[in-house]
Amino acid sequence: MKKVITLVMSLCLVVALHANTTPLNSEIKVGTELKIGAASSGTYQHLVLPRKNFIIKRGGLANYKSLKNLNVVVTAVTTNKNGDVEVTLKRKNSKKFFNSHPTIKANYTKAIAEEELIK
Repeated sequence: MKKVITLVMSLCLVVALHANTTPLNSEIKVGTELKIGAASSGTYQHLVLPRKNFIIKRGGLANYKSLKNLNVVVTAVTTNKNGDVEVTLKRKNSKKFFNSHPTIKANYTKAIAEEELIK
């Protein structure tokens, strides 16, 4: 009888933990508009940005400060094996980031927490 009660309690715990992680993924959808905020510690930690040499090789301008207050649209949403939600972003005005890259990626869960992305 103790084994059955333990099994039921552990199943309830697993369901409760799963319920706590799913709302974050369900609140972000393709087409959601976000704004890029200020860098959390001088540089963006949770936005996956191209390195300066790759921007320059593609003919762009490597100015990371130009990202602040930029409106972006979510084009893809994925969940990695750690449970973090990753999004692909494009500019709302359909221009390229740094005049060279059409999209960038971001770790949504951590970027929202650090206010690098603003709803």
